[in-house]
Amino acid sequence: MLTFNFCLLYAALFVVIGFAYVNVQKASDQLPSNGLFKLYGGLILWTIYLLVLDQSGILRPMVNPPRIPLLVILPAFILIVWFFASGKHRPFTQNIPIWQPVLIQSFRIGVEFLILGIYLKGIGPVQATFEGYNFDIVSGLLAIPTAWFLYKKKSFAKIVAWIWSIFSLLLLANIVFIFNTLVLRPEMWGFAENPISVEFTQMPYILIAGFYMPFAVFLHVFTITQLREK
Repeated sequence: MLTFNFCLLYAALFVVIGFAYVNVQKASDQLPSNGLFKLYGGLILWTIYLLVLDQSGILRPMVNPPRIPLLVILPAFILIVWFFASGKHRPFTQNIPIWQPVLIQSFRIGVEFLILGIYLKGIGPVQATFEGYNFDIVSGLLAIPTAWFLYKKKSFAKIVAWIWSIFSLLLLANIVFIFNTLVLRPEMWGFAENPISVEFTQMPYILIAGFYMPFAVFLHVFTITQLREK
């Protein structure tokens, strides 16, 4: 059931991304007619890359140097930087209502329950869940009223969006800190050795580091870009 839920959320976000692209394509002449095909092709290639990392076992020695940050998170962040630095974001930031990417961030509520499922399955410790020190579920919950304020164009909506964005990025940084120290400095949490099972480096659990977290960062950069432009 946990695997199904991981795949269900992954598929749902694929649909949301495609839907957003099609809407921008209708509103702008800056996107190619085969752009949706290229977009999904890129997402599928990224998924294949994660599957290859899983099957090769290259991520499983959870020791220094940390393999997930180097081979999964870093390439994802490089793609995000390239997307915005190349200016490819402009048709999207100009044509997508500012409240929509904020509302999509509510998917993080689901991610937090998936992480809880990982703990209940014995793959990770409670410290990495919202029952421990991972409070990112608050970001997902606050995304809903923040999006509503932006949708209603309240006078204070932009200030709320800025505060929410910065606060949520700090919570994401907290998650990265928790997972990395659990693996590399488990004694900080009272463990004699790394409490995270090697299963975490396999599909579908690697989607947390390989898609869900980078997608949340991407949406934050997208929102901050829109806030600065508007």
